[in-house]
Amino acid sequence: MKFFILAGGYGHRAEPLSLIKPKPVFPLNGMPLLTLLLQQLRAQDWSEGFINPHHLGEQVVAAAAGSSVHFIREKELSGSSVLRQALPFFTDWLLAVNGDTFLEIPLTGLLEKTTSTDVDGVLLVRPDHSGQYAGLRVAADGFLESDGPQPGSGLMYAGVALFRKKAVEKIDEANFFKTIQKNHLRFQTVFYDGIWLDVGTPELYFRANWKYKAYCSDPQPNAFSENIEISPASRVEKSVLWENTRIGSGVHLADCIVTGNLRLENTSHRGQIISQQGVFPLF
Repeated sequence: MKFFILAGGYGHRAEPLSLIKPKPVFPLNGMPLLTLLLQQLRAQDWSEGFINPHHLGEQVVAAAAGSSVHFIREKELSGSSVLRQALPFFTDWLLAVNGDTFLEIPLTGLLEKTTSTDVDGVLLVRPDHSGQYAGLRVAADGFLESDGPQPGSGLMYAGVALFRKKAVEKIDEANFFKTIQKNHLRFQTVFYDGIWLDVGTPELYFRANWKYKAYCSDPQPNAFSENIEISPASRVEKSVLWENTRIGSGVHLADCIVTGNLRLENTSHRGQIISQQGVFPLF
């Protein structure tokens, strides 16, 4: 079986961060999200797959270095339809993973649902206590109800799905839920209530770093990428620093994101994004 990590979006809601890095490359506690997902898949013996780099795609390619992946590039993004480009390269099932969320992918539970011949696919669903995401309705037998996402159901798509090949062949919409509805495809569901981190906005990304650090039992008070220097005459508190950041003397940062390749001197920021493009509110 092969996987497909969807990594091509522009991430407009995550600006100004997504003007510097694509969301799948946002570091969680210093490690690119895409790298974390690939490591997790390899640990479960899923070593071959596909990624669709697009926006700042060279960074996506670099984050996947050393992996057995094929890169599928589109001139214009087609959403879920890009999965069709993998059709010549797999025989039965394709695992699709959103590249902008972190979770523990329960592959065993998903695969258990594929044994029935009347299953066209399997969706991972999770509780949505916020009501901010499109809701799904699941029947008593675990199958997705065919009327598509609805608000307020309390369940949402968690960003991981298994598609039978014949289901991928029918995807002709940017949103595959429309294909499921239009073709009356039968999708089983697997309930997931583990760690799930969304990096869709700067604030969500900032908070995801601390949730990921707690998940890793990392007690360090900051989230640093590679090649960080901080002067003893400065103070950095609960902040995210991307690579190649130099903190000179007289700097105080608290609850900030510094987007890397910067040198700061004699400045103070709280709750802000500091980038080469300027300073922006984080919250």
